[in-house]
Amino acid sequence: MRLLLLLLFSALIFNSNAQPWKVYPYQPEGSLVGFPEDEGFHPEEPVEWWYINGTLTGETTGKDYSFMISYFHVPMFGFDGFRIFNLADETTGEFFPETLPCFYPTLSEDHLNIQAALYGGNNESWTTLLNDDGELIPFEYVLSAMSESGSLLLNLASMKSPLLIADTGYCHQGGSSYSYYYSLTQILANGSLTLNGITENVNGTCWIDHQYGNFNPSTAEQYEWFSLQLSNGMDLNIYNLFTIDNTIPDNSDYRHFSAWVNDSSSFSASSFTLDRTQYVFMEDSLRCYGKQFHFVYDSIDLTLTTIHDNQEVFLPFRFYEGLMTVEGMVGNTPVSGSGFAELLHSYEHPLIQLINPVPNVTRNDQTTITWQLLNPDEGRPVSYDIWISMNDSSNYNAMVQGITDTTWIWNHTGIEAGSPFYLKINGYSVDTTLKGYAYSGQPLFVHNELLSKQENHNKMTLYPVPASKFLNVRLGQTVNKADINIYNISGKHMLNIQSFSGNHLQLPLNTLDAGTYFLMIDNGRQIMTERFTVLR
Repeated sequence: MRLLLLLLFSALIFNSNAQPWKVYPYQPEGSLVGFPEDEGFHPEEPVEWWYINGTLTGETTGKDYSFMISYFHVPMFGFDGFRIFNLADETTGEFFPETLPCFYPTLSEDHLNIQAALYGGNNESWTTLLNDDGELIPFEYVLSAMSESGSLLLNLASMKSPLLIADTGYCHQGGSSYSYYYSLTQILANGSLTLNGITENVNGTCWIDHQYGNFNPSTAEQYEWFSLQLSNGMDLNIYNLFTIDNTIPDNSDYRHFSAWVNDSSSFSASSFTLDRTQYVFMEDSLRCYGKQFHFVYDSIDLTLTTIHDNQEVFLPFRFYEGLMTVEGMVGNTPVSGSGFAELLHSYEHPLIQLINPVPNVTRNDQTTITWQLLNPDEGRPVSYDIWISMNDSSNYNAMVQGITDTTWIWNHTGIEAGSPFYLKINGYSVDTTLKGYAYSGQPLFVHNELLSKQENHNKMTLYPVPASKFLNVRLGQTVNKADINIYNISGKHMLNIQSFSGNHLQLPLNTLDAGTYFLMIDNGRQIMTERFTVLR
């Protein structure tokens, strides 16, 4: 309801004002960004880039095209930075990426004026237009770029006021990075495009981003970013960042979106949900990105879907950059739209390890089956199926499907004591693109009575509990050449000792932070597992 009222109120304001923002100098109230100065270069900041994406239509062929160009100023390898230029023929699906290092003979500090000298000899520019008196025309530009595959020469005119990310144009991104950040969300473009030897006039719509600070996409946390232009006139800049442990903390440093409503109204928030409903592997199967996303905030409910599965950039690092379709609702109004996705986070098949049961320790009329996801990823929730074979492990039947816990209790009342069985755990993403398996590997045995002798034989005692500097491990049997591993609660491998023999050892804990861990001992015939806690 709050969002609907804002939309209605903003529409009234919009109808009563005539672009009061389209002047230089211009600085929105409360903003840390001013124009045209902050469209220019900031030499005091370690990283800066100017970005534009867009869709264009050829006047001669009627073809649809998309493009993305980024100029990065981040000195490395003797160059001032690098330029990325992607061209795509949306009619045929052909994709032409190019990344080249470059120098910047000119980077003006008081307005947008980029002159780039590319490795290989081409010169490119992106500058603010001048009127007949040599004065800057507010928020209008000319872009000239050339790659091995094609070229662009575009006149660009912003039709909407700047969208200031996080309301002020300054945001924290990730654990230790910051960025000054604004978007120009609707740019009318006209000019010429050359691709595959054909040159034609084009027109279309673009989106501009400008960031400067210490956030570096090549070294900071991986992210997923979207620019969306909706049919009701709203525009959304959405991103989420992943920690090194593949989590997305629930705060504005890691999840954020800003929405342009009209020239007088915009808002920012971090309390949205972004679920991935489809994934796709690239052609070499080495990286997998989200393909379809479900975004929900207040009365905004959108489904975002990338159009092509091949639009991946390989330099200076691998990431996906391509056009999206948008469908959904804003309040009670159906909306459609288009956008761009920039995806740096890659997803892996789930790695699953069976923990319990271990051979000969099932008891009474039920068995607790426990497993571990060794590579959890908040962007890839995993569902599990448990399968059992009561013969030679070649014919499995499903016991339970679609559970999300990593523990399940199997009631085997009526199964003859001593019966061998095999287990298989299947884990998969919501669309089953990402899949993983864990097998018992050797037969387990059903016992419908307490096996106190066997329990003592397999007993593992840990002390002190909780532990601090050392953890003592005493076994109920002597093991020979056993592997000892410690995992944290998220399944990350923390410690390994190979070829241990004996029945007692002392493990140093100085490399472990406070928390809960699993100790696993594998002697090739059975696996023993215990949980313990470290205090600091």
